[in-house]
Amino acid sequence: MGNWRALPAGEAADLAGALHTLDWSWAIDDAPAVIEKFGWQILSSRPRRIMLDIGFGPDSGAIRAKDGQVTGIELQLSDFADADHDAEVGTAFDDIAAAIAGRLGAPTARVAGPPPQIRWAGARATVVLERSAASVWLYLLTNARLAADDRNIALDEQGLL
Repeated sequence: MGNWRALPAGEAADLAGALHTLDWSWAIDDAPAVIEKFGWQILSSRPRRIMLDIGFGPDSGAIRAKDGQVTGIELQLSDFADADHDAEVGTAFDDIAAAIAGRLGAPTARVAGPPPQIRWAGARATVVLERSAASVWLYLLTNARLAADDRNIALDEQGLL
């Protein structure tokens, strides 16, 4: 993998800011207007998932829904890295986190992980920056979805799932 790339930190911060202030119905039927606003490409659409290309190839983004309501938007901010680019993923994550903090203010939470996350909570949804094993992701998750995910992780860690 010769040309590993990540979205520049400033662009990622602009995207996080736009997501943080996104005002819409959260209905999956209204998702195409959001997709058009951001200039993403729809690859497939189903009632529970719209698969997107946001610039890092097929399935580099998705909008997920349950019962017609969007629960989250997930966006890949870097290529997948091999071992030669692991340090670059960490640097991109740190640079993007600093840029988002400059735009949205101090994070409301840091989750050690794995995977490590930095969160900026809003009234209805939370912007989440995550460093996966091989890439950097940005999410806009409803607070209800995020709370359910956190609860499930806690139950799993206790051996209750």
